[in-house]
Amino acid sequence: MGFFSSKSETFLGVDFGMQSIKAIELKEVKGKAHLVNYAFVNVVDSKEVPDEYNKDHAQLLKDALVQLFAKMNPVTQEAIVAIPSFNGLVTIVDFPRMSEKELADAIQFESRKYIPASLDEVNVSWEILEDDDAALMEKVKDKNENKEEIKNKRSKKKKPSTMKVLLVAAPKSEVRYYDDLFKGVNISIKTLELESFSVVRSVIGNTQGRFVLVDIGAKTTNIILVKDGIVYVNRSIDVGGVDMTNAIMQSMNITRERAMALKEGDDNLFTGVTKMTFPSLNYIVNEVTRVLGTQKSDKIESLVLCGGAANLTGLTEQLAKMTGLNVTIGNPLSRIIYDEQKSGNIKEISNKFAVAIGLALRGMEDLE
Repeated sequence: MGFFSSKSETFLGVDFGMQSIKAIELKEVKGKAHLVNYAFVNVVDSKEVPDEYNKDHAQLLKDALVQLFAKMNPVTQEAIVAIPSFNGLVTIVDFPRMSEKELADAIQFESRKYIPASLDEVNVSWEILEDDDAALMEKVKDKNENKEEIKNKRSKKKKPSTMKVLLVAAPKSEVRYYDDLFKGVNISIKTLELESFSVVRSVIGNTQGRFVLVDIGAKTTNIILVKDGIVYVNRSIDVGGVDMTNAIMQSMNITRERAMALKEGDDNLFTGVTKMTFPSLNYIVNEVTRVLGTQKSDKIESLVLCGGAANLTGLTEQLAKMTGLNVTIGNPLSRIIYDEQKSGNIKEISNKFAVAIGLALRGMEDLE
């Protein structure tokens, strides 16, 4: 779900976080995504916790971006950039079946009901979710049926009277904010996308089934309900890895630096002598329950963890116990090809790059 785009063969995804900026560059080779380069730069010292995106923090981000590109020296001169999900709106709307031109006009009118701001202040993007013709094309493609057979199947298939449309909106002020960050660097913004779509693309892809993806960032957690690779619900809550670090600090009366070392170490903080409780996890689980409660009781394949805190030892088992769901850790590298011998520690830190990888993969999708 982007708001403007162009074409290239090498794709750069840039993910701005509160504490660091991550970037991944991928190259398309015979239809496959190959890792070209990656880098990250801390925006603030790990001991510091920025409260919000203010003017001072924007300057820190800009300085870090300059460092990032100097460190990375990307091939492409265009970047695909993520907007935080809490700054966007994602909703699904039922429309009477109509042509795309008619739909474009209808969305301009109907979106006023769902977007709590003037349409002059937002960028709106949309996508038809249930397109029977497209689904039929996908099914017959695997059987190598010819175009005439496809045409016959289409004509015989009765279309429903309504269709579901995914509506996405982001403030124009966000577009300007990121445009300002890129002023003075020799790389321009090619596409802006809500980070929830990026992380789903890298971690879930088009995998069939229903999944709950929990992306735990430094200050916020995105809870995303995905069905057959499509985002149906997206919620952002104000808890994240920083809250977990704070809980360790307060419970064990230790420094932030020591707490972060414990969080990133091999000790299981949920068992043994430590046996800690994390209030932020209760908040996350309650929100997961609420998200699932808004939908039909179809089977959930798994709750998929990603983000910087996903590798906290014992977290998958604890969340499985608290939710009753099968919990797995997402693998953003599963859809790209890379040389383990030449790619440093990308495998160990890949969950921190889930959004950046999804952004770069978006570039390949656009090209196709």
